[in-house]
Amino acid sequence: MRVQKIFFLFLLCITSYSSIAQAELNQTKQKIESAFTEFFKLDRENIHLHLNKNLYLNSDNIWFKGYIIEKKNKKPYTATSNVYITLMDKKGEKLMTKLFYADNSIFEGNIKLDENIKTGIYYLQVYTNYMNNFAEDESSVFEIKIINTEENTILPDTDIVNLETANIEFFPESNVFLEGTSNTIGVKITDCNGNGIIVKEGEIKDSKGITITNFSTNEFGYGKFDIPQTKNELYKAVYTINSVKKEKALPLPSQNGITFSVNNYTFENKATLKVKTNANSLNNYKNELLTLVIQQNSNTAFVDFTFKENTPEQLIVLPDEVFSEGINTIYLTNKELKKIAERVIFKPSKFEKNLDLKIIKKQNDSISISGKTNIPLGSISISVLPADTKSAKKQKSIYNSLITNNELNEETPNGTYFYSNFNKRKHYEFDTYLLSQKSKYNWQSMMIAPPQKKFDFDNGLTFKGTLNKPLSDKKAYKVQLSSIATGLNEFSEINDNNEFYFKNILAVDSTTVHFSLLDKKERREEIKLFAQILNNNRPFIKPFRTSGKDCPVITAQSEKSEYSFPKIANTVHLDTITINSKNKKPQLTNVKRYNNNMSKGFKISEADSNRDLLQFIAANGYDVSIQGVNVIITGRRSTSFLGTKSPAIYIDDAPVMDFSQLLGYSLRNVDEIYINKSGYGGGMDAANGIIRVYTKKGTGGVQKIKINSQSFVVKNGFQKLNPFKNPKYTSYTNEGFINFGTIHWEPYVETDENGMFKFSIPNYYQKSVKVIIEGIATDGQLISETKIIEIP
Repeated sequence: MRVQKIFFLFLLCITSYSSIAQAELNQTKQKIESAFTEFFKLDRENIHLHLNKNLYLNSDNIWFKGYIIEKKNKKPYTATSNVYITLMDKKGEKLMTKLFYADNSIFEGNIKLDENIKTGIYYLQVYTNYMNNFAEDESSVFEIKIINTEENTILPDTDIVNLETANIEFFPESNVFLEGTSNTIGVKITDCNGNGIIVKEGEIKDSKGITITNFSTNEFGYGKFDIPQTKNELYKAVYTINSVKKEKALPLPSQNGITFSVNNYTFENKATLKVKTNANSLNNYKNELLTLVIQQNSNTAFVDFTFKENTPEQLIVLPDEVFSEGINTIYLTNKELKKIAERVIFKPSKFEKNLDLKIIKKQNDSISISGKTNIPLGSISISVLPADTKSAKKQKSIYNSLITNNELNEETPNGTYFYSNFNKRKHYEFDTYLLSQKSKYNWQSMMIAPPQKKFDFDNGLTFKGTLNKPLSDKKAYKVQLSSIATGLNEFSEINDNNEFYFKNILAVDSTTVHFSLLDKKERREEIKLFAQILNNNRPFIKPFRTSGKDCPVITAQSEKSEYSFPKIANTVHLDTITINSKNKKPQLTNVKRYNNNMSKGFKISEADSNRDLLQFIAANGYDVSIQGVNVIITGRRSTSFLGTKSPAIYIDDAPVMDFSQLLGYSLRNVDEIYINKSGYGGGMDAANGIIRVYTKKGTGGVQKIKINSQSFVVKNGFQKLNPFKNPKYTSYTNEGFINFGTIHWEPYVETDENGMFKFSIPNYYQKSVKVIIEGIATDGQLISETKIIEIP
């Protein structure tokens, strides 16, 4: 939804301007508005990952839930389905990329770490193929740390401030440092890793060494100062860090131009904006209509003004309604669409911190908890960790991802601090930080270079196949795509090039699908083809931006000794089995094929020959029903990705796609049958078990089934949705578990119309736990809170 608000503030009598000048100005504003509309015409997805923690051991799974919004309306974006997550090392080298399926603006999953992964800093980059249409990087990046418990390497603590690498930067407000007027200058002092450095008594001195003002920086390294009546001379900052005096020169001020300062944190419901020029520039801008453009994505507001004779400053008061919630950019422009100055500001959103958690039931093995949030009918995710965990420091919140980072050219440091108990003081601190920031979007690009749609909006996977068989009448045939494991059963026509396509397919990684050629009477014919998936390996074409710095390693004194890690109990024990029977059983000849050693094997004897195969299957744990000529075989529990209950059945290792082919199939033809009810080793096709039938060689009787289908193993498909499973630790009270253990992860919890919800966690007999909750409501309202709850 695009909201247009145009406010005309004429600070000089309008009658002093010609109608031509006013018409030109109106035309300029129309061009600007049209340019913003065109630039943001394509939907832009923004994605946040709620990670269960951000420091992992090499034996861990990374558990997460993804939230997707559309940038312009800031509401859940239901159109997205194909989401990629890439794991990269500190240098930006890709280690793995996984594809996840998003449904109704959310997705969830896990990434199993390679146990040989090295200790260090890593990144998860989340993107879609559609994001490649934009010059700006719309992907989201999340830093994580990984410790390989088998290495002697100590993880560098990048949160420790390295005073030896301190660096100072200056940021004139509105990006213009102008002589002959007062200027507000933002200052940033950080170390090599971006940690803020506190300076309490910094000085700004002129070229004569006279102190003209003082400054200080907060814990994030940000501060600001004013230089009244700036002269055309070199100023410098003098400050002390760790008892060492340091100096840094400011840039030289410009002789011509316009600057402005803005304050929207002091007064309720309004902002004051002071536009300033100098005597050198006043003659150039006098009697010229100028425009302040207030912009957030396609939302725009305009404020017209001019400088009065001999008055180089103008004070403008703007109502709060001209700003959109979140990050806004104010541009100062002329009628030629030239940007003169710019500044980003923040209009607070609603951050109601009223999460309430209560323990409602405690049992030996579990604890039930009820909660109340400020988001009715919302979707939330919950991570539960030991109260004193070291595994969840400085996590990027959903506020960072979906309110600020998606609009700025740099990521916000410690956004959790700014959004927690937001007030005027924090608004002032956040505004001071914003002096150093710019919009993600370049003015010139927005005016003349709207994005062009060159990359598809993927929705599911696309299969393409080519038949290696001439067909006299292609319209008389169709190709079937099927999978027992996922309940897939789709049909496609064959084009003039002997090709067929299946689009929008939800195909799970490692699933085996089957292609069959059907004639008009749906009889299967022999098929030979080449098949591929077209859109399961979409790269993100923009280079990954790392800091590019090789920072010195600083290790805390307390971390010089060995870490204590949680120990995982052995859950599989193989017992020795002694067989005393003297009767020699018939030897199974196919036991080493296809993981058959994990199955229960049956040697079909002469006594079994009076039964058929369906009767045998029914007698060994499956339900078999015959409806006309249709045969339905189901297991007695549903465990697969899409809920199908059918097992995978093979005859001589060829898949049986149509169970009706088994009607009347006598066991006289069968030598061995292997039944694996767990499906272990069979991938997604075997989610409800595997039945492998091996026929006798050279036997007569009922004709052997001819399988007219071609199998295809899906590679780089959608990741299987796995239920969260916590490791079985040997201790839940030792230092290792307290520091690095996981108590629970609940990715999908819904709130009711009153914001109420319930969940349960395992009872590990902790005295207190840390609960991290994030989520989004249907109207786009966000929540991100961390609570410590005491357990009685």
